[in-house]
Amino acid sequence: MNYISVKEASDKWGISERRVRILCSENRIDGVTKSSWAWNIPSDAPKPSDGRTIRHVKNIDLKVSGINFTPLVDKNNLFNKIVDKPNKYKKYFDDSITRFLLMALSEEYYDNSQIIKILNNDPINLPIKDQMLIVNSKSIIVDFFKQTGYGPILANDTITYPFLTEKKLRKINESLYRGFDDYHISKYRDQLVINPSSYEKKSYEVSMQIETLIYQYEMDWKNLNPLVRASFMFAQLLRIQPFEKHNFLFSSLIFAAILLEAKYPLAIIPYDLIDELKANLSLTLSKGNYTNLIMMLNSALINELDKLITLS
Repeated sequence: MNYISVKEASDKWGISERRVRILCSENRIDGVTKSSWAWNIPSDAPKPSDGRTIRHVKNIDLKVSGINFTPLVDKNNLFNKIVDKPNKYKKYFDDSITRFLLMALSEEYYDNSQIIKILNNDPINLPIKDQMLIVNSKSIIVDFFKQTGYGPILANDTITYPFLTEKKLRKINESLYRGFDDYHISKYRDQLVINPSSYEKKSYEVSMQIETLIYQYEMDWKNLNPLVRASFMFAQLLRIQPFEKHNFLFSSLIFAAILLEAKYPLAIIPYDLIDELKANLSLTLSKGNYTNLIMMLNSALINELDKLITLS
Protein backbone atom coordinates (compact mmCIF):
# COMPACT_ATOMS: atom_id res chain seq x y z
CA MET A 1 0.00 0.00 0.00
CA ASN A 2 1.19 3.52 -0.80
CA TYR A 3 1.13 6.19 1.90
CA ILE A 4 1.16 9.98 1.87
CA SER A 5 2.28 12.47 4.49
CA VAL A 6 0.18 14.89 6.50
CA LYS A 7 1.31 17.72 4.19
CA GLU A 8 0.36 15.75 1.08
CA ALA A 9 -3.06 14.92 2.55
CA SER A 10 -3.49 18.58 3.46
CA ASP A 11 -2.82 19.63 -0.14
CA LYS A 12 -4.99 16.86 -1.57
CA TRP A 13 -8.04 17.57 0.62
CA GLY A 14 -7.71 21.35 0.88
CA ILE A 15 -7.55 21.47 4.68
CA SER A 16 -4.84 22.54 7.10
CA GLU A 17 -2.07 20.19 8.26
CA ARG A 18 -3.25 20.73 11.84
CA ARG A 19 -6.74 19.53 10.86
CA VAL A 20 -5.27 16.43 9.18
CA ARG A 21 -3.33 15.58 12.36
CA ILE A 22 -6.50 15.93 14.44
CA LEU A 23 -8.37 13.62 12.06
CA CYS A 24 -5.53 11.10 12.37
CA SER A 25 -5.55 11.25 16.17
CA GLU A 26 -9.34 10.76 16.21
CA ASN A 27 -9.01 7.63 14.01
CA ARG A 28 -11.23 9.19 11.37
CA ILE A 29 -8.98 8.30 8.45
CA ASP A 30 -9.21 4.68 7.31
CA GLY A 31 -5.97 2.75 7.53
CA VAL A 32 -3.88 5.51 9.09
CA THR A 33 -0.87 4.37 11.13
CA LYS A 34 1.79 6.14 13.16
CA SER A 35 5.51 5.43 13.05
CA SER A 36 7.51 7.33 15.62
CA TRP A 37 6.11 10.87 15.34
CA ALA A 38 4.84 10.73 11.75
CA TRP A 39 1.38 9.80 10.50
CA ASN A 40 1.20 7.47 7.48
CA ILE A 41 -2.01 8.02 5.51
CA PRO A 42 -3.12 5.56 2.79
CA SER A 43 -3.00 7.34 -0.56
CA ASP A 44 -6.49 6.09 -1.43
CA ALA A 45 -8.09 7.08 1.90
CA PRO A 46 -11.17 9.26 1.33
CA LYS A 47 -11.38 12.69 2.90
CA PRO A 48 -13.39 12.45 6.17
CA SER A 49 -16.58 14.46 6.35
CA ASP A 50 -16.65 17.79 8.15
CA GLY A 51 -17.17 17.27 11.87
CA ARG A 52 -19.77 20.02 11.88
CA THR A 53 -21.85 17.96 9.46
CA ILE A 54 -21.40 14.84 11.57
CA ARG A 55 -22.76 16.65 14.62
CA HIS A 56 -25.99 17.26 12.70
CA VAL A 57 -26.27 13.65 11.58
CA LYS A 58 -25.72 12.13 15.03
CA ASN A 59 -28.60 10.24 16.52
CA ILE A 60 -28.76 11.93 19.93
CA ASP A 61 -31.71 9.84 21.17
CA LEU A 62 -29.71 6.76 22.20
CA LYS A 63 -30.35 6.11 25.86
CA VAL A 64 -30.24 3.35 28.41
CA SER A 65 -31.12 3.50 32.10
CA GLY A 66 -31.71 1.40 35.18
CA ILE A 67 -29.21 -1.37 34.42
CA ASN A 68 -26.59 -2.39 36.96
CA PHE A 69 -23.56 -3.65 35.04
CA THR A 70 -21.55 -4.48 38.18
CA PRO A 71 -22.41 -8.24 38.16
CA LEU A 72 -21.44 -8.45 34.48
CA VAL A 73 -18.16 -6.59 34.94
CA ASP A 74 -17.28 -8.55 38.09
CA LYS A 75 -17.93 -11.92 36.46
CA ASN A 76 -15.97 -10.96 33.36
CA ASN A 77 -13.03 -9.73 35.42
CA LEU A 78 -13.13 -12.94 37.45
CA PHE A 79 -13.05 -15.14 34.36
CA ASN A 80 -10.24 -13.16 32.74
CA LYS A 81 -8.20 -13.53 35.94
CA ILE A 82 -8.67 -17.27 36.35
CA VAL A 83 -8.59 -18.31 32.69
CA ASP A 84 -5.67 -20.63 31.97
CA LYS A 85 -4.76 -23.11 29.25
CA PRO A 86 -7.05 -21.62 26.57
CA ASN A 87 -7.40 -24.99 24.80
CA LYS A 88 -9.42 -26.16 27.79
CA TYR A 89 -12.22 -23.90 26.59
CA LYS A 90 -12.09 -24.82 22.90
CA LYS A 91 -15.16 -27.05 23.01
CA TYR A 92 -17.15 -24.31 24.75
CA PHE A 93 -16.09 -21.67 22.23
CA ASP A 94 -16.85 -23.95 19.27
CA ASP A 95 -20.30 -24.53 20.73
CA SER A 96 -20.79 -20.80 21.44
CA ILE A 97 -19.97 -19.91 17.83
CA THR A 98 -22.59 -22.39 16.61
CA ARG A 99 -25.21 -21.05 19.00
CA PHE A 100 -24.35 -17.46 18.06
CA LEU A 101 -24.70 -18.24 14.36
CA LEU A 102 -28.14 -19.78 14.92
CA MET A 103 -29.09 -16.33 16.21
CA ALA A 104 -27.18 -14.34 13.58
CA LEU A 105 -28.55 -16.37 10.65
CA SER A 106 -32.15 -16.33 11.90
CA GLU A 107 -33.17 -13.79 9.24
CA GLU A 108 -32.02 -16.13 6.47
CA TYR A 109 -34.19 -19.00 5.24
CA TYR A 110 -32.12 -21.90 6.64
CA ASP A 111 -33.31 -24.48 9.15
CA ASN A 112 -31.20 -24.84 12.28
CA SER A 113 -30.44 -28.42 11.30
CA GLN A 114 -28.99 -27.22 7.99
CA ILE A 115 -26.74 -24.68 9.72
CA ILE A 116 -25.49 -27.26 12.22
CA LYS A 117 -24.78 -29.83 9.51
CA ILE A 118 -22.73 -27.34 7.50
CA LEU A 119 -20.77 -26.22 10.55
CA ASN A 120 -20.08 -29.89 11.35
CA ASN A 121 -18.96 -30.58 7.75
CA ASP A 122 -21.78 -33.07 7.27
CA PRO A 123 -23.11 -33.63 3.73
CA ILE A 124 -26.18 -31.60 2.89
CA ASN A 125 -28.20 -30.78 -0.20
CA LEU A 126 -27.96 -26.99 -0.20
CA PRO A 127 -26.62 -24.62 -2.91
CA ILE A 128 -22.90 -23.93 -2.55
CA LYS A 129 -23.45 -20.18 -2.08
CA ASP A 130 -25.64 -20.89 0.95
CA GLN A 131 -23.14 -23.32 2.40
CA MET A 132 -20.31 -20.84 1.87
CA LEU A 133 -22.25 -17.98 3.49
CA ILE A 134 -22.60 -20.05 6.65
CA VAL A 135 -18.99 -21.25 6.58
CA ASN A 136 -17.73 -17.72 5.93
CA SER A 137 -19.76 -16.38 8.86
CA LYS A 138 -17.99 -18.83 11.15
CA SER A 139 -14.59 -17.95 9.65
CA ILE A 140 -15.22 -14.25 10.30
CA ILE A 141 -15.96 -14.90 13.98
CA VAL A 142 -12.89 -17.15 14.31
CA ASP A 143 -10.85 -14.32 12.75
CA PHE A 144 -12.22 -12.00 15.45
CA PHE A 145 -10.97 -14.43 18.09
CA LYS A 146 -7.54 -14.41 16.43
CA GLN A 147 -7.40 -10.63 16.09
CA THR A 148 -8.44 -9.98 19.68
CA GLY A 149 -6.53 -12.85 21.29
CA TYR A 150 -9.67 -13.86 23.18
CA GLY A 151 -10.68 -17.46 23.66
CA PRO A 152 -8.88 -20.65 22.69
CA ILE A 153 -6.84 -19.11 19.88
CA LEU A 154 -3.72 -17.03 20.43
CA ALA A 155 -3.70 -13.60 18.84
CA ASN A 156 -2.05 -13.43 15.45
CA ASP A 157 0.69 -10.97 14.53
CA THR A 158 -1.50 -8.81 12.31
CA ILE A 159 -3.62 -7.17 15.01
CA THR A 160 -4.20 -3.51 14.23
CA TYR A 161 -6.11 -0.67 15.85
CA PRO A 162 -8.59 0.88 15.70
CA PHE A 163 -10.48 -2.38 15.53
CA LEU A 164 -13.45 -1.00 13.59
CA THR A 165 -13.17 1.44 10.72
CA GLU A 166 -15.38 2.13 7.73
CA LYS A 167 -12.98 0.17 5.52
CA LYS A 168 -13.00 -2.80 7.90
CA LEU A 169 -16.80 -2.86 7.92
CA ARG A 170 -16.73 -3.17 4.13
CA LYS A 171 -14.05 -5.88 4.28
CA ILE A 172 -16.10 -7.92 6.75
CA ASN A 173 -19.10 -7.66 4.45
CA GLU A 174 -16.98 -8.73 1.47
CA SER A 175 -15.72 -11.72 3.46
CA LEU A 176 -19.27 -13.10 3.60
CA TYR A 177 -19.04 -13.75 -0.15
CA ARG A 178 -15.62 -15.44 -0.18
CA GLY A 179 -15.53 -18.61 -2.26
CA PHE A 180 -18.75 -18.12 -4.24
CA ASP A 181 -18.53 -14.47 -5.30
CA ASP A 182 -14.86 -13.55 -4.97
CA TYR A 183 -15.33 -10.47 -7.14
CA HIS A 184 -18.02 -9.07 -4.86
CA ILE A 185 -17.31 -5.45 -3.99
CA SER A 186 -19.00 -4.17 -0.89
CA LYS A 187 -21.28 -1.31 -1.89
CA TYR A 188 -23.72 0.63 0.24
CA ARG A 189 -27.36 0.91 -0.70
CA ASP A 190 -28.15 3.89 -2.91
CA GLN A 191 -31.20 4.92 -0.89
CA LEU A 192 -31.10 7.82 1.54
CA VAL A 193 -31.69 6.90 5.20
CA ILE A 194 -33.72 9.01 7.61
CA ASN A 195 -31.84 9.96 10.77
CA PRO A 196 -34.38 10.21 13.62
CA SER A 197 -32.71 12.86 15.78
CA SER A 198 -34.71 14.95 18.22
CA TYR A 199 -34.13 18.16 16.29
CA GLU A 200 -34.69 17.09 12.71
CA LYS A 201 -35.64 14.14 10.55
CA LYS A 202 -33.43 14.44 7.51
CA SER A 203 -32.24 11.80 5.10
CA TYR A 204 -28.54 11.15 4.51
CA GLU A 205 -26.51 8.84 2.33
CA VAL A 206 -25.53 5.53 3.89
CA SER A 207 -21.82 6.43 3.71
CA MET A 208 -22.41 9.56 5.81
CA GLN A 209 -24.44 7.61 8.36
CA ILE A 210 -21.74 4.94 8.65
CA GLU A 211 -18.98 7.51 9.08
CA THR A 212 -21.04 9.19 11.80
CA LEU A 213 -21.60 5.83 13.50
CA ILE A 214 -17.87 5.06 13.53
CA TYR A 215 -17.16 8.53 14.93
CA GLN A 216 -19.69 8.00 17.72
CA TYR A 217 -18.27 4.56 18.46
CA GLU A 218 -14.71 5.87 18.74
CA MET A 219 -15.44 9.18 20.47
CA ASP A 220 -18.87 9.53 22.11
CA TRP A 221 -19.24 5.93 23.28
CA LYS A 222 -15.64 5.11 24.17
CA ASN A 223 -16.21 5.17 27.95
CA LEU A 224 -19.43 3.16 27.91
CA ASN A 225 -19.69 -0.45 28.99
CA PRO A 226 -18.65 -2.66 26.02
CA LEU A 227 -22.07 -4.33 25.93
CA VAL A 228 -23.69 -0.90 25.55
CA ARG A 229 -21.29 0.07 22.76
CA ALA A 230 -21.90 -3.23 21.00
CA SER A 231 -25.68 -2.93 21.38
CA PHE A 232 -25.72 0.64 20.10
CA MET A 233 -23.71 -0.42 17.03
CA PHE A 234 -25.88 -3.51 16.48
CA ALA A 235 -29.15 -1.61 16.48
CA GLN A 236 -27.88 1.41 14.54
CA LEU A 237 -26.51 -0.80 11.76
CA LEU A 238 -29.94 -2.42 11.58
CA ARG A 239 -31.51 1.04 11.35
CA ILE A 240 -29.20 2.09 8.52
CA GLN A 241 -29.37 -1.26 6.66
CA PRO A 242 -26.11 -0.40 4.85
CA PHE A 243 -26.12 -3.24 2.32
CA GLU A 244 -28.68 -4.76 -0.02
CA LYS A 245 -28.87 -8.06 1.88
CA HIS A 246 -27.68 -10.00 4.95
CA ASN A 247 -27.85 -6.91 7.20
CA PHE A 248 -29.00 -8.78 10.32
CA LEU A 249 -26.16 -11.26 9.90
CA PHE A 250 -23.66 -8.47 9.25
CA SER A 251 -24.83 -6.41 12.25
CA SER A 252 -24.63 -9.50 14.47
CA LEU A 253 -21.03 -10.12 13.39
CA ILE A 254 -20.05 -6.54 14.26
CA PHE A 255 -21.79 -6.94 17.62
CA ALA A 256 -19.61 -10.02 18.23
CA ALA A 257 -16.44 -8.19 17.16
CA ILE A 258 -16.94 -5.39 19.68
CA LEU A 259 -17.55 -7.79 22.57
CA LEU A 260 -14.51 -9.92 21.75
CA GLU A 261 -12.30 -6.84 21.38
CA ALA A 262 -13.28 -5.88 24.93
CA LYS A 263 -12.43 -9.43 26.17
CA TYR A 264 -16.05 -10.46 26.66
CA PRO A 265 -17.53 -13.73 25.36
CA LEU A 266 -20.29 -13.81 22.78
CA ALA A 267 -23.72 -12.74 24.05
CA ILE A 268 -26.06 -15.43 22.75
CA ILE A 269 -29.84 -15.31 22.73
CA PRO A 270 -31.31 -18.85 22.64
CA TYR A 271 -33.12 -19.58 19.41
CA ASP A 272 -36.52 -19.85 21.14
CA LEU A 273 -36.10 -16.25 22.35
CA ILE A 274 -35.12 -14.76 18.97
CA ASP A 275 -38.61 -13.30 18.45
CA GLU A 276 -38.31 -11.49 21.78
CA LEU A 277 -34.90 -10.17 20.76
CA LYS A 278 -36.32 -8.81 17.51
CA ALA A 279 -39.27 -7.28 19.33
CA ASN A 280 -36.85 -5.46 21.64
CA LEU A 281 -34.80 -4.33 18.63
CA SER A 282 -37.95 -2.99 16.98
CA LEU A 283 -38.89 -1.11 20.14
CA THR A 284 -35.36 0.25 20.41
CA LEU A 285 -35.36 1.56 16.85
CA SER A 286 -38.78 3.16 17.16
CA LYS A 287 -38.33 4.72 20.62
CA GLY A 288 -34.54 5.16 20.92
CA ASN A 289 -34.54 3.48 24.34
CA TYR A 290 -32.13 0.56 24.62
CA THR A 291 -33.01 -0.54 28.14
CA ASN A 292 -35.07 -3.68 27.33
CA LEU A 293 -32.64 -4.80 24.61
CA ILE A 294 -29.54 -4.37 26.74
CA MET A 295 -31.16 -6.00 29.78
CA MET A 296 -31.83 -9.06 27.65
CA LEU A 297 -28.29 -9.13 26.23
CA ASN A 298 -26.82 -8.46 29.67
CA SER A 299 -28.58 -11.53 31.08
CA ALA A 300 -27.38 -13.61 28.11
CA LEU A 301 -23.80 -12.49 28.62
CA ILE A 302 -23.86 -13.24 32.36
CA ASN A 303 -25.19 -16.71 31.53
CA GLU A 304 -22.23 -17.34 29.19
CA LEU A 305 -19.76 -16.13 31.81
CA ASP A 306 -21.30 -18.44 34.41
CA LYS A 307 -20.68 -21.38 32.04
CA LEU A 308 -17.05 -20.33 31.53
CA ILE A 309 -16.41 -19.83 35.24
CA THR A 310 -17.86 -23.28 35.93
CA LEU A 311 -15.45 -24.75 33.38
CA SER A 312 -12.56 -23.03 35.13
